[in-house]
Amino acid sequence: MAQNYMLRKIAILVVATLLVHVMTLTFLFQQTNVFSTRIFHTSTETAELMMSNNSHCYDINDPRDPRFYNIILEEDALVFKPCKYVTKAASINHSKISLTDRVSGTYNIGEDIRAIVTLYDGYGKRKHSGGDQLRARIENKMLNASAPCVLTDNNDGTQAVTCEALWSGTSTIQVTLSYTREAITAIYRIRTQILSAENIGLKFRRGSYDENTICHPNATHLVKLTSYTDVCDMTYFNLGMSFYCGRPKDKHLQCQDMQLVEAKVPFPELQFTGCENILIKKGRQALKQNLTVHVHNKNGDTRHSVIEKPSIPCPKYNITLLWLSRGPTGFFYDEKWNLRNCHGFQQNHYQTCLRNRRLYVFGDSTTRAWYNNIQKRFQCQQTTEKWQFEKWHKDSECYNRQINFKAGWYPHAQPFLARTWDDMRSALYSISGRIDRIPRKERAIVVIHLFIHMVAFHHSVFKQRMEIIRESVDKFLRNNKQSIVMIKAPHTYEDTLADKYRFTDYFGYVYSKILYEVFEGLHDRVVLLNNRDTTVALHVVNKHPPKNIINAMIDQMPSYACVTK
Repeated sequence: MAQNYMLRKIAILVVATLLVHVMTLTFLFQQTNVFSTRIFHTSTETAELMMSNNSHCYDINDPRDPRFYNIILEEDALVFKPCKYVTKAASINHSKISLTDRVSGTYNIGEDIRAIVTLYDGYGKRKHSGGDQLRARIENKMLNASAPCVLTDNNDGTQAVTCEALWSGTSTIQVTLSYTREAITAIYRIRTQILSAENIGLKFRRGSYDENTICHPNATHLVKLTSYTDVCDMTYFNLGMSFYCGRPKDKHLQCQDMQLVEAKVPFPELQFTGCENILIKKGRQALKQNLTVHVHNKNGDTRHSVIEKPSIPCPKYNITLLWLSRGPTGFFYDEKWNLRNCHGFQQNHYQTCLRNRRLYVFGDSTTRAWYNNIQKRFQCQQTTEKWQFEKWHKDSECYNRQINFKAGWYPHAQPFLARTWDDMRSALYSISGRIDRIPRKERAIVVIHLFIHMVAFHHSVFKQRMEIIRESVDKFLRNNKQSIVMIKAPHTYEDTLADKYRFTDYFGYVYSKILYEVFEGLHDRVVLLNNRDTTVALHVVNKHPPKNIINAMIDQMPSYACVTK
């Protein structure tokens, strides 16, 4: 009996234990399903939380952190599905800005002005996620004074704004919603789906035979975009920069019969949702609410004053800091751009600065405008072919005999987008190839710019080109001790609908992060010219900056190249 009782007791315990395990497993399985279902069904609503939790473990002041550049990365942006409801995006009508340090709004020159933007959606509901790109500036219209402010995305629906009190008087802080997170997702997605926001056409011609095909800087992307079965590798002709075109079907035409290139219309079709279309068309919009602040004169009276100029000359400034600083590099006062980090170039010293020197300006139409300005400013007479029209795409050079100064503008290699058929050979020389050919003993100033003609493509195209350029720059600086290399960083703009959709300036911020990463190890030898601060300060709309901005941009260049005595 006792034995049977013990056996029944053991059996009951075993069954009870099994039941506990089954119940536990069932509970865990249900919880896992609930969790999985929750993530699946709410991925578009809670991805911001996932994005913020997927931290890259960098400090906000570390250039490796995307927030340093006021961007989100592609992999974070593409977590979201295309938006359906405009009213769920950040809205300028309901979002608010307020001071966080002083309710009075009164400051002294040189102090930081700190504010916070709280974002609300179209329903007036507070946002609790990040990813929207804001831009801000402080201005005093009476003084013709303005400066960019620094934005920090807290990934919780708020963004910190820091402006510097650089002049006395009453100023206004204006915040602009440049890109909603939903719009950023869209412009990233388009470049991964269609691989090109612009068609480049190449005309092959020999005798009476001609044929047009599509080109792309990435062979894999070209094949996916067009379904070509055979392509022409134009990289050799493009002096080392990858460029591929569909091979002509006509047996009379060969790859080397390339003649003309153009940005073809119609454009590739962009698959935006109705919500995304509305958000992108809106473009940059200022928040309905501005802040007014008051800055005391240094002497305590009512006269206007401005912060003291830096005492260190720019050639003696630690140029590594240009890559590491989030603060404004300058500000406008009385319509003149003033450098914030160091004492800049004086126009009346240009003869001493540029004597027996050679200036190479590589790039696109923006640096072509530089060349026009340089000709007039430094009395440099054209020595190459006279321009037949304003949008000139051929090498141009000038010479100032009095000081033995030469300057030249040289277009970067393909893709170099033109709206009409243009001689392809005009833009077949890469920046890296040109740098490799600069004589060793030359006292050269080299300015590199690559931007708008790359924006139609995935940002990996820009990175690949800059990596090639970096190799040439590294070799050049090791062999040319008397020369200096500068990179003109991207500027901001908002021009036509095509610019909003196909040539968005958001990627200028993405490119800035790429530049930092690619040129790591050369930050102490390569000068980064931050031209974005000038265009943000004046809220420039046209992608071709006006003359006062060009002047401000060019002033930075000799400031770092010319040693003042």
